[in-house]
Amino acid sequence: MSRKGKYVLRVGFLGLVLLGGLWCQSLEKAVIAQSEIRLPTYRGYISVAPTGRYFVDEAGRGFIVIGQNDGVPWHGLVTLFNKASPQATERYIEDLRAHGITVSRIMIEYSQEPHTYLENPAGTFSPSMVEFWDTFIALAEKHGLYLLLTPYDTFWQAKNWERYPYNAQLGGPCKSMRSWLRDEACILAHKNRWRFIIDRWGGSPNIFAWDLMNEIDIWWDATPQEIEAYVDEMAAFVREYELQRWGRAHMITVSSAAPVPEGMLGRIIYQHPALDFANTHLYLGSAIKNPPDPIGAGPTMAGGVALSLEKITDNRPYFDSESGPIDNWIANAQFDKEYHHNMSWAHLAAGGAGSGMRWPYTSPHWILPELRDNLLGLARFASTIDWAHFVSRNVSRQIKPEVRWVIPVGCSDGATAIVWLLLDTRQPEAGSLAGTSLVLDGVLRDGRYTLEFWETYGGDILSSTTVAVENGLLRLTLPDKLSSAKDVALLLRPAS
Repeated sequence: MSRKGKYVLRVGFLGLVLLGGLWCQSLEKAVIAQSEIRLPTYRGYISVAPTGRYFVDEAGRGFIVIGQNDGVPWHGLVTLFNKASPQATERYIEDLRAHGITVSRIMIEYSQEPHTYLENPAGTFSPSMVEFWDTFIALAEKHGLYLLLTPYDTFWQAKNWERYPYNAQLGGPCKSMRSWLRDEACILAHKNRWRFIIDRWGGSPNIFAWDLMNEIDIWWDATPQEIEAYVDEMAAFVREYELQRWGRAHMITVSSAAPVPEGMLGRIIYQHPALDFANTHLYLGSAIKNPPDPIGAGPTMAGGVALSLEKITDNRPYFDSESGPIDNWIANAQFDKEYHHNMSWAHLAAGGAGSGMRWPYTSPHWILPELRDNLLGLARFASTIDWAHFVSRNVSRQIKPEVRWVIPVGCSDGATAIVWLLLDTRQPEAGSLAGTSLVLDGVLRDGRYTLEFWETYGGDILSSTTVAVENGLLRLTLPDKLSSAKDVALLLRPAS
């Protein structure tokens, strides 16, 4: 992981929808005003939904991870850490929540510079960092922001090993970087840090989950067998210590740098019985890492999500917890907005448990306001879906546009379907979404459905109609007024 350093669709009603030789009259355009969609609030601990795939709060309300990565010394949080303006950080948290962001992923220390180490020397906890986390977690609880926390910043830790406090040459417990996941002295130091973290902050309901180790598969030259042994031991330790200290435990995961890990590493990431959900870092190909255009990142993200879901055998949730233009930061804000928008919608529509979590690669280094706007549109759409009972599977291959310049992404459980259509302007013959026909084949069970067309940047329903699926087929023709649209989302649910 390198750390260098609206469109508004004006869609009328559907007109006539062709379905297996039958025509249905469209309903009047049903535009929901901005004020009528309420973003949800959540209560207590988050856990995996009983049906899998997504999450629930303590009230049983469905929950998905809409969010981003953040850092203690970054633009949004540094004013709390350096006490320049704690109020500015609180306003930032309020703004995240107002844009529908549910989870921030943050490393408990940031190891680029010593002043944001959590321990220095090893075993001595920094008063300024502890004070930051005391205050920040209280603010997260106040405003309903959940936190995916990982104890070490392994990127800068590895880059700065010669001065990192765990280095044995500085009096630390680790003889070498190779010792990190395998030597008893290092593991005991990790457990000591976990005891401190859990004693101090483990009672917070707003800790979404613990990420045992950032990108556990790189930096330390560990074998898959050593990684598995570490996860076995550390997941058991964290869970048992939380139960002992607080009487309950948060979810546990571990992240991989491999976008779609294979072999034994893949089995650990996607299937380990001590992990509650799977997450990887989807730096997958140049379309995401060094994007030549804002289009390709969408289908690349969708493909990565689909491949990961195929490797999960027990229906646990999956999401990308870090991705972005790692090799070439995007200077043009409009390009970046469209790139991030396409990745976020592709991630959700492919069956990921949320938006995917952007690493900024921006200046200033935080999730820019334009990208927060993207997440608000997606959050408004997501707020209308019963995630607690949606047991989705990827159905992108079963959505068949008649033209090659429309990229389809979708997921369904047979009763509800999310379809996202992206206009591929890279194709020389690309026309528009308007007038395009497509077939959903085996996506939904036979019956009557409400079909909603959504404008994706603002997150508004543009039109609604009733359709029927017969013999597993639904044939649609998109309305002419989509002539200027770059993408559109379709939501299908059983008609009442």
